[in-house]
Amino acid sequence: MDRSAINMTPITKWSNSKKWDDNWTAEEEIESGGQATAKLVRHKVNGMLAFLKILNKQKDSERRSRFFREATAYATANHDGIPKLLESNAHYHEDFEYKVYLVTEFVAGPSLTKFLQENGAQSFTSAATILKSLTETVQYCHEIEWIHRDIKPDNIILRDSKLESPVLLDFGIAYKDGIADNFATDYAQELGNRFLRLPEMSTGSTAKQDSRTDISFLGGIFYYLMTSHTPSVLTDHDGRMPHQRELTAERLRSVFRNRTPALLDFFDRTFSQRLSGRFVSAQEMNLSLSRLIDMHDKNETDEEEPSIEGVLAAINTKVVQTLARNKALYDRAMGRITLVHGNILKQVGPVFTSYQTGYVNHIDGLRNDLGFTHFATHDHRFVPKFLIQILGEELVVMADGVSIYRTLADEAVFSEQLDKAVEKIYLGGLKKLADTISH
Repeated sequence: MDRSAINMTPITKWSNSKKWDDNWTAEEEIESGGQATAKLVRHKVNGMLAFLKILNKQKDSERRSRFFREATAYATANHDGIPKLLESNAHYHEDFEYKVYLVTEFVAGPSLTKFLQENGAQSFTSAATILKSLTETVQYCHEIEWIHRDIKPDNIILRDSKLESPVLLDFGIAYKDGIADNFATDYAQELGNRFLRLPEMSTGSTAKQDSRTDISFLGGIFYYLMTSHTPSVLTDHDGRMPHQRELTAERLRSVFRNRTPALLDFFDRTFSQRLSGRFVSAQEMNLSLSRLIDMHDKNETDEEEPSIEGVLAAINTKVVQTLARNKALYDRAMGRITLVHGNILKQVGPVFTSYQTGYVNHIDGLRNDLGFTHFATHDHRFVPKFLIQILGEELVVMADGVSIYRTLADEAVFSEQLDKAVEKIYLGGLKKLADTISH
């Protein structure tokens, strides 16, 4: 569609019409969600094609209020990556005599969902082209204080099928301070989408107006474009982030070849469970993406000679740094347990000797089965199974599946409370063991 035709046509924006069909004729119905009905319409006077959206539950005051937010977002935006508002009566959302609707420019082209269904997973270059443009659009939204909160493949159209021209649609749950505010409703509801469920959008969260939510959605789009898999959740049942999962890890290695650690580091920040661990802004994500593009382009043209710098770049990623930090914490905690064990051993030997088995795996945690056995027979032994893991924000020490000590991982403190808990376990077990042997 020729965009100059839109610019030449007077835009009504806020209309006094109580019904959309005062000025428009329906051409065809378009597949839409449960919140609204969508139609392709034509203007009765100038013949312009446009996109019409009519709220379904017209008697629901909350949805009418959100609909006004959406119309206002389109009305206040002036960016090629956002549809232009042509007409709406949503400013009458408090007057139930009006059947609220909005009309925006019609954007010809496939959604990202349909594009991938027809073309399959994309190369790094194609995915980066789309993401770069989207980050610029979202940065603009944030600069004018709008947070989209529902970025997903179905809400992005490639204008005229051009990778460099994605258009962000559906501001139905967008937020801007001062525009039809209803914090109570936001607080009580889960918002966002199934493409990527984010913790800050869950019921009871007070962080539903944080712009970093949009940034994670953008990273999810990047991941989806290169793998054709939806990220779904930040961590799965095994604690793996999307880019660490078996189904997609190999695909990401193949699209970025020798520079995979840098790409994985990008996704570490995208999919951080904590808001503080994510990209601060779309602009920061854009800068990081530009560095990835430079790396990829250089790798395309140059066969890089192995170097110590390359090795350091590969190991100096957030994933490796986090594993190294975790290992140090596990070792500290196990060191306290071993010290308590050693002190008791000095007093109960030589009747009881040390007994140790188990395994160590610093990716999933540290496990060590450490206890005591009778000097004459291993049939009489007491060996607790210690497991030390990072769970959420905490380092947790467990013995035989029961938590005995917790501390914040970022500010870990291993106090006498841990020593006493371990000592209690050992002494209780040894007492029962001694009673059994003496009888």
